[in-house]
Amino acid sequence: MEYTWKEENLAAPTLQSGAVILSSFPSAGLATTVAGHYMIRALKLPRVGRFESPDIAPVAIVQGGEVHPTIRVYGRADLGLVLSEFPPTPTQANAIARTILDGAQTRKARMILCLEGIVPHPEEDEPEGKDAPEDTGQVWAAYSRTDPSLRKAFEGAGARSLEDGVIGGVSGALLVQGIGRDLPVVTLLVSARVAEGLPDHRAGAALIETLDRLLPELRIDTQPLRQQAEQIEKALRAALKAHAAGTEENAPGIPAPATDMYR
Repeated sequence: MEYTWKEENLAAPTLQSGAVILSSFPSAGLATTVAGHYMIRALKLPRVGRFESPDIAPVAIVQGGEVHPTIRVYGRADLGLVLSEFPPTPTQANAIARTILDGAQTRKARMILCLEGIVPHPEEDEPEGKDAPEDTGQVWAAYSRTDPSLRKAFEGAGARSLEDGVIGGVSGALLVQGIGRDLPVVTLLVSARVAEGLPDHRAGAALIETLDRLLPELRIDTQPLRQQAEQIEKALRAALKAHAAGTEENAPGIPAPATDMYR
């Protein structure tokens, strides 16, 4: 299975040498999807490319009346974002990662940054059945190569170095395929909540804030994203309280996890 990174939208600026390529595919808490869509909206990034393959899922994404392919690329001269709302199969993940890595090298990018969400594990001494610890929003970093200066930069931005763990999907494939290459690959992992079945906006905001410290040219205000998280949580608590009281039909509505929630 092979993919092709096809350029489009000639009116938009093409990626310049030294650009950063971001990768955003669904993971825990949909934090990466939240972050990806919010960045597209906040930075007004146009769609500049798409991934094509004979084996790609026959799915069209419609947003604001515009049709988009499953895997697409948004960007400007110094930043590219590869995004999809659908998690790939393991075989697809390897092929997609290879296309991102080769495409980034062809375009002389300076770094690939993968966004990933993980579920925080309960402490060993916590009683069984207790909720996950309140450490959501913590960000870690994993690197394709040993580079003290790179590690120092990420730790300075608040991303702790991941010492032990397993990373799958496109992010894991990119890290492995990046071993031995000159182009550094780094995965940012954020702890996210998944129990409520709703996107974790705080985790998405934590990813963006880490990127903002790493890449000052972004300058993205995440306050609206955090406020949206509070609104969703209030609606969720009200619904759960009404359900417990036996009046679920009168509970305030909880927003469905639609595309607008990611922004």
